[in-house]
Amino acid sequence: MGSMNRSDGFLPSLTRAFKSLDSEAQINTRAFVEAVEAILPVFDDLGTVFHFAKSEMEAKRATLVSVQESLRTLDEVVKADVKAGTVTTKNSGARNLSRLLSGVAFIAGLLQRLAADPAVSLREAANEAYSSTLAPIHTYLVRAAIRASMFLLPDRTAFLKSIGESEDSARAHAAALDRQVARCRLLS
Repeated sequence: MGSMNRSDGFLPSLTRAFKSLDSEAQINTRAFVEAVEAILPVFDDLGTVFHFAKSEMEAKRATLVSVQESLRTLDEVVKADVKAGTVTTKNSGARNLSRLLSGVAFIAGLLQRLAADPAVSLREAANEAYSSTLAPIHTYLVRAAIRASMFLLPDRTAFLKSIGESEDSARAHAAALDRQVARCRLLS
């Protein structure tokens, strides 16, 4: 089963992690960083092109881990940076939260696109998801490098197998994950 060694599949675990956020009016910082942790392993299954993305997400997640005791909700993370005037400062909690949400939205969009069309390749789905989520926050050089390295992605079947999913199981969870990620973006 590739780098995902979960008996119940990657997507059910991921969906549960983000669904746990649904019951809260305000999203708990600790619950969010745990949900992000659940998504990180999928970057290994996308191949070497996304190892950098995984390490970036891990570093941004660490920022939120460091404040999760004092800033208990994502709203508090953002408000603290607004008050300090550091919302757009590199490595601030609010900026890193925004970047994490874009990374999570990338994975959700990728999975949603794969679920919507069994004929689409992993590369096509990744390109579309990247264009709508991460490309807007990357420089031209980063966008060019990522787009060029998309040719190194595994094929669709190998990717689904590596995360322990089939076409049917992936389709069942992709829409739920997409809704949960959208809710996180609205509440933060």
